[in-house]
Amino acid sequence: MNISLRTIDTVEELQKMAQLEQNVWKSNPTPLHQTLTAAKNGGIVIGAYVEERMIGFVYSFPGYKNGQVYLCSHMLGIDESFRNRGIGYILKMKQAEEAKKLGYETIRWTYDPLESRNGYLNIVKLGAICSEYIENCYGEMNDALNHRLPSDRFNVEWKIGSDYLEERKQIFSNIHRSEEAEVLHWKIREDGEPEAFFSSDGWQSLLKQRMVFVPVPLHFQRLKEKDHQLALDWRHKTREVFVKLFREGWAVVHAIRNESEPVQYYVLIKRDKLPL
Repeated sequence: MNISLRTIDTVEELQKMAQLEQNVWKSNPTPLHQTLTAAKNGGIVIGAYVEERMIGFVYSFPGYKNGQVYLCSHMLGIDESFRNRGIGYILKMKQAEEAKKLGYETIRWTYDPLESRNGYLNIVKLGAICSEYIENCYGEMNDALNHRLPSDRFNVEWKIGSDYLEERKQIFSNIHRSEEAEVLHWKIREDGEPEAFFSSDGWQSLLKQRMVFVPVPLHFQRLKEKDHQLALDWRHKTREVFVKLFREGWAVVHAIRNESEPVQYYVLIKRDKLPL
């Protein structure tokens, strides 16, 4: 499959993006006047094509926080028939390349921490980090992926101008998960789905750990369709854990994924230990 990538800023191409956005999320797309204005004013919009068919896109615009200008990456969508082929990764890498040309050093975006595949892409493959949890970030959402759950999000930062992206390969090259460092535990129910629970151990023992581990369901959308209450329980328990860890200075920096297990583990270390 020959995929081409290119930045887009014309009405015609942005209309194609709007149609793909609608197909992916089954909801009204971002208004054309907004995406066009962003593309013409420091934003970066990239389309992925097979021949002339747009099969993926990433949409971003300038952001500003605490005295720092950054690129806010708002949306990445892939046509359903082209998913799980690494297209999201190449779109993000192209986005970083174009962002550097414009002088950006950081790209920020939000994603649902319970979407494990997105987490693996963002944290492991790209090297983004997270130390900010936003509860119900977008309020009630009615699209196909988010309906009936609080729209909690990780707000991640990708330091595209930092040596950390190379150094992290050494830092996380030999991670061994230990049960004593797990902040949240899980067990398999009779129906085969994982259920989260807290142990009787307090938080004090975790503070001595160099790394801690937090599980999330490997297949959250399937779990949500099967048992909405179980999905909501994962949302509430992981929210409690991440909010507290981030408040105490921890940051999500890596993830461990094993397709034979029904969960993926986020790996956290103290943010002040990162070579940023």
